[in-house]
Formats: sequence, structure tokens, C-alpha cells
Amino acid sequence: MASQEWTDIDRLGTSTLSQVARTQGRTIRETVGAALLFFQARQTPAGSIVDDRDILIFQEWDSVNALKAISLWKDTVGVVERRTLDQVLDFLRGRQKPSGMLSWGVLDTAPDEYCTETSSEYVAALTLLGLDDEALPKALFLREQQLPNGAWAEVHSHIPKAFQTESSVTGFALLALLGLDLDPKDLDGALEFLDQARRPEGHFGLNWYYYSTYYYLIRPAVAALAQLGHHSAVAHACEFVLSQQRADGSWYTEVDGFGEYSSPEQHTALALETLAYAGMDAGHLAVRRGLLWLLARQRPDGSWDGGSYPYPDTGTYRSFRATQHIFTTAQVLAVLHRLAALEGLLDTHI
Repeated sequence: MASQEWTDIDRLGTSTLSQVARTQGRTIRETVGAALLFFQARQTPAGSIVDDRDILIFQEWDSVNALKAISLWKDTVGVVERRTLDQVLDFLRGRQKPSGMLSWGVLDTAPDEYCTETSSEYVAALTLLGLDDEALPKALFLREQQLPNGAWAEVHSHIPKAFQTESSVTGFALLALLGLDLDPKDLDGALEFLDQARRPEGHFGLNWYYYSTYYYLIRPAVAALAQLGHHSAVAHACEFVLSQQRADGSWYTEVDGFGEYSSPEQHTALALETLAYAGMDAGHLAVRRGLLWLLARQRPDGSWDGGSYPYPDTGTYRSFRATQHIFTTAQVLAVLHRLAALEGLLDTHI
């Protein structure tokens, strides 16, 4: 970024989200509206929302993330047709396991296998839409799946056993329950698990299966811990995130040995979400600079580049090859919504 642009954004001081957005010549409403229309344009005849209609490896995951983003903004930026919403809901209902849970996509799984993260975000989206009658039975099922060590696990044979209890899984499950004002069976156990998972540096590790970035694992854990009032753990995690910001305002973690990789846009959105859940709004310099970097990279179709799922460069995982534009765009909309809420902008003409 040119030094003059930094000077301009720094002069905003305790600027609002809207002021930061206008440095790109757009309002928040225009930015969000374009992204929502991108989702609508990517809907398949079956109702799913995917990057590529020929690659359905993450069709439930992408559809759930798009649905959640649409749900967050539907009352503020109502550009998505009701038909789009109904079709993606019908698609997801048709993909439910007998338990009401979801897998992440087209890979064959047993009836009792599911993705806890996808299912938790599905519950969160249904809750945002006011569909509590659908969300509650799923949340109650999730509640009963808490393990004796306080964690939740992925119940999915395609995920290596050693990877099934990463911190993000427990974070997502907690958020799904908290959205419906449900207490977990063992709150102390969940908090102890997350505390033990947190590294001395403040992060929750890095795992290639979970986008191979610190910020994917850290974001749901911090969001849950913040809602539960565990501010010291949140502050510790945020110190790590702030320490990793790059000179241009972005965040990026890259690990060698992968055929393709997720994008700085994805990592930056997840890092900003972490800070926003900790209560840092666009008046915070690090947030402001990251946001400016991110908003400048919205593409003409309304999306953000997500790169590709970072599978290892071996034949075993070639079937995981898929772009991540829908997931990344949904994360940008989530952080914009969180920042707008922090500034009380959701009831205004943003």
C-alpha cells in the first residue's frame, strides 16, 4: 500500500466502519450487497451454493457459510431473493443425516457420520433466520455429543483421528449452543479443553486439514471464549494475532509442501473476525489497516479470492482440490457484520 494511503487512513483516527469503506469509493451496503449477489449467482439448480458446479467436495460447507452470511445481513441489506434462500434451505434439509447433522460435501459417509463444524454453523444460520424449531433439535443433539474431556469431535471417517478434536470444533459447537441460550453439558470441561489447547504464544495451533492457518482454529475458539466472559484467554489470543499482522495490513500463514494454498484474503478475514469478537472495532489501528487492505481486494463479481483448499501435494488428497471463494467471502461478510454491530450501525443506512 502506498504511504499516502496509509496517511489517509491513519488520519481517520477513531473512524467508523463506514468511513473506512468509503476510502474505497463504496458504502458498506454496496460492498455487502455485491457479495450477497455473488452468492445468489453461484447457486446451482439443486439449490447448493458452490464455487464450481463440477467440484462439489465442499458443497454443504460452502452452502452453509453462504446461508449464514445471507442470514446475518438479510434485514439490513435485503438484496437476495427469497427464492435463493428457500432453495439453499431445501438443499441442506435434503442432505441432513438421520440425526439432523450435515457432512461437508459429496464424499461417501455412513449415516451416523457428520461434520460437527458444518452442522454447528448450520444450527447458527437457522437460529439467525428465526427457525428455532429446526435449530433446537440439532443443537440438543450436538449438546449430547460432548466428550468426557470437554471437547467436541468431528464424527467423520475422512478426517484423520488425530485431527478430529481441534479447538475450532469445540468453538463452533459452543457457539451453536450459545446462540440458542443452551448451556453445554460440561462448560468447565469445555473451557479447560480450550485452555489446554491454547499454546504459550496465544494461538491454538496450526493444522493443514483446517485451512493450514492459525486463524481458522483461533477464530471460533476466541468467539466462544469472549461470549463466555473469559477475557484473559481472549486477550492472550489477540496479542498473538496482532503480532502477526504484516506491514501491508494483511495476515497470512503459509506452510511448505502443499499443492495449492488458501489466500491472504481468507487469512486476513479470519484474523479480523478474531479481533472483532474480542471487541476491537474499526477504530483500532490494526483492524482499520487490515480492513482497508481487505476491502480493496473485493473482486468485480462481489467476491474475495479464497485461494484453494491446502491439500498436501500427494495423490491421496487430490480429490480435495477446490477453491475457497465462497467460504472466504462469507468470512468477510461476517467480520463486516461484527464490526457494524460493535459500532451500532446495523439499524442505520450504512
